[in-house]
Amino acid sequence: MAITEYDAAWYYEPVRAARLPVWTQLSFCLPASIRRPAAPTGTYRLQTDGRYHAPGWARAQRPAAVLDDGRVCPPAVRGQMAMFPAPYRLLDHHAVLLRDRFQGDLERLKPLINEVQTEHRLSRTWRVTATDALALALAARDAAGQDLVDATILDALPHRPSGVAAVLHKSGLLAPDIEHGVVVLPHAQRARPQSQPRSCDHCLSWGRNQVCEACRGWRRIYADQRGCCSRCGAGLLPLRNGRCRDCTRQRRQLGPDTDTSTWRQLRFAGRFLAREGPARRELLADRSEFSPPAVLEGQATIFEIERDWRPLAGALLPAPLPPVKSLLADFARYTTENRWDRSVHESSARVLRVAATWLGADTVFREEDIRAMHRAFGGMGRIRGLVAFLDQREQLVHSPPRRNRHEAFVRRTIAAFPPRISDELGTWVGVLRGTGRSHHRVTDYATLRRYLIYLATALADWTTRYTTLRQVTEPDVKAAVTAVKGPRAHERAVAARSLFRALKHAKLVFVDPTRGLRVTRQELLPTTLAPDRLAGLLETSSNPATRLVLALVALHATSGTDLRNLVLSDVLLTRRQLLIRRPHGRHVVHLDNTTADLLHAWLRYRHQRWPRTVNAHLLVTQQTASATDPVSADYVYRRFDPAGLTLRAVRADRILDEARETEDPVHLVRVFGISITTAMKYIHAAHPHRAGPVPH
Repeated sequence: MAITEYDAAWYYEPVRAARLPVWTQLSFCLPASIRRPAAPTGTYRLQTDGRYHAPGWARAQRPAAVLDDGRVCPPAVRGQMAMFPAPYRLLDHHAVLLRDRFQGDLERLKPLINEVQTEHRLSRTWRVTATDALALALAARDAAGQDLVDATILDALPHRPSGVAAVLHKSGLLAPDIEHGVVVLPHAQRARPQSQPRSCDHCLSWGRNQVCEACRGWRRIYADQRGCCSRCGAGLLPLRNGRCRDCTRQRRQLGPDTDTSTWRQLRFAGRFLAREGPARRELLADRSEFSPPAVLEGQATIFEIERDWRPLAGALLPAPLPPVKSLLADFARYTTENRWDRSVHESSARVLRVAATWLGADTVFREEDIRAMHRAFGGMGRIRGLVAFLDQREQLVHSPPRRNRHEAFVRRTIAAFPPRISDELGTWVGVLRGTGRSHHRVTDYATLRRYLIYLATALADWTTRYTTLRQVTEPDVKAAVTAVKGPRAHERAVAARSLFRALKHAKLVFVDPTRGLRVTRQELLPTTLAPDRLAGLLETSSNPATRLVLALVALHATSGTDLRNLVLSDVLLTRRQLLIRRPHGRHVVHLDNTTADLLHAWLRYRHQRWPRTVNAHLLVTQQTASATDPVSADYVYRRFDPAGLTLRAVRADRILDEARETEDPVHLVRVFGISITTAMKYIHAAHPHRAGPVPH
């Protein structure tokens, strides 16, 4: 009897082998042993493709099948030329299907593979990838009927592994580069060929990608709604309401009448289809100047309408006429002198070129058209620099002043009340805005908005009970004020006092119901800062504007509003003074040596950076240098961020430090230009022993 210990047939197919009568399974019969079914010895597991991972003895008895799929790159007759050369399409799994076709060639290339691997210190994984790539390259060579590997085959290899060209070059299997007339060097980096124009697989638009960018975005949104389009019949496309992207866009542009037809409008995909190569730039340079303005000079306008500039956003503009070129050259000099950013200059120059080409270079442009073009073209930065340039040339018609958001809120809130109460509230607003019978300091709409918010609950209650504010009595006002506590009560009392005093001034009420109204509140006294927090404050920044702001606040307690409103005419260098203009008067700041030096440094920097700026304010930025607006409040407050402080805290610390040196509030008024009430608060904070309540 012959005993077989290693049987490959039983290993690979144990169930089928057990049915054969030619052999018997030997087993052990031991006491108390558990009988288990016989199983092959060694590793017995399936791979992901359903095959067994066999040991060496099993592979020796049953060698694996030769992998050479004739459908992949079938060899052609040597020397036969293709009538229509087609691009190669080589994938990773193709290398597996023809792994055994070039065993002899790959064995001869192994020394060269080892040489390139050692020379470039490549990994072991590269050997496997490079071997598969070489097999694909040799298969593509045979399929083309050539003796050498063409350079275009390397571009079609998956992942384009580095070093493959070097191996082929060392072995003499790499063909010369016919296009450039030189041999491809081993380490030369060949640029990928430029993609050729083609139609999108989804919308059929003419572009350079298999799926255009717009369709890729559509596919991400509607990936779970695939099917056949109910209009054009195209299958397996992302749909919305049963229609593909092209049919949805066509229905939106032409209306629902197109649902009964199946035709599709062909388009160009993307804004960058035509790349400006040398030939295209030469074509653009040689085109004729055919850009007369669409609006004739001297043509009158019957009525103004808002133009839609969106069709010109990505349009190819004609060559500019000499007047347009001259205007663009002046604008380029203007932006250079003001040191504009290049991207901002290009976007603004595009707007100016379209406006001058369409309307004429010598026309007077409307500010609405300039801003509309800037929005339509997706320009970077703000457009007020271009507006200021046209304003200097007297070629701009300014837009009518816009109603700010606070004014709109006040008008909208007042209009919601009953007619008589709405008229009385409108009179109140007119008195505070200075349109009454006698002069009144103009109150900002932001303050009026806060007053309306403070009185919202009280006015809603009075509206349900009365038809006019004349019927409101002192108990009604007192009940409305005492309904809230703390600072809210004081705010409501101030707003109510302002309302009824204005109505009494306009003679709409006979008695002021807020007369005698007193509300106490907790007044927060100013506090001082630790000395170590102010140490080295000027060293926190090297910017001249920041250092000047820090000095004016820390040494002279200048407020943020005063800093923003300072103009060059307020700087008196010969007297070393700074004139601060306020609604209730003027205040003169006498500069010390440190502040005077910092002011001189800032003025020199300002002149060097923006020598031709039209902004008369002392503080300017890159955004305000080309306009006449002051810097924003946020710009001033952020100068203290590097030091971890706030403008108000530093200013209060300076005034409080001066108050400790004197008990005279008049001295604080003269030095810092504050009111007597504010001065008394700082005196009480610095000298708590002084009797009397804190003024408010």
